[in-house]
Amino acid sequence: MSAPLIGVSQSFHDFGDYGGVGVQRPLMMCGGLPLTLSQLPEGIEPALDAIDGLMLAPGRDVEPGRYGQEPGPLLSATEPRRDAFELALVEAALERGLPVLGSCRGMQLLNVALGGTLAQDVGLVEQWREHPSDPGWHNWKLMERSSLDDGEIPPHPRHPISIAPDSILSGALGTLESSVNSFHHQVVVDVGRGLRATATAPDGVIEALELDGAPVLAVQWELQEEWRIDPRFLAVFEWFVDAARRRRSMTRKETSSV
Repeated sequence: MSAPLIGVSQSFHDFGDYGGVGVQRPLMMCGGLPLTLSQLPEGIEPALDAIDGLMLAPGRDVEPGRYGQEPGPLLSATEPRRDAFELALVEAALERGLPVLGSCRGMQLLNVALGGTLAQDVGLVEQWREHPSDPGWHNWKLMERSSLDDGEIPPHPRHPISIAPDSILSGALGTLESSVNSFHHQVVVDVGRGLRATATAPDGVIEALELDGAPVLAVQWELQEEWRIDPRFLAVFEWFVDAARRRRSMTRKETSSV
């Protein structure tokens, strides 16, 4: 069987060349074929007809109006067109039962799509003010450069996480605790419908969300870089590509039986 097709919904701002290799590289390493999606609303249904899994890539802040807030002083740049496109895309993908994997903004967007809320900056919540972050994306830009050049991984903010034992994440990683990068500044507050937190930082920041009974996992950290530090994180991409492969096989069987 040919490689499962993974639709990648990503930003067309800020990342430069990294936008074409960041999440795509580990997907290909694990046997998937990543295809970057347009942001045309009329392309959503044809795209979902073609792909076997959906990757929600990192990017700019989600507009606060999407979760019932006014913009605050700590809000960073937003992507209004991407917000509109991805909210409709996620709704349609979940209705179809497509496997979904999200990273950083991808987790935040998934949560908002299902009615959840965010903190516009982690420092706005008193108990989370000491949570490691990367104001101005300074460390992240160093990480991008090292990733593109296959160079040494630069120092960057990190923190430990605890993982729920009955979760997709724990099954993929084979552990209930780990350490992850901390480049994000927006975080989940109220969890969306049907989602549950399956990983948390010591301060209580939600680090992973899963949709019960569905092949849907999203994490707070920049997952596409974590495998360079700990190869075990490739297992998350392997889980996702395997889920997409099963979806592809099931769809072909249904088509052939018609």
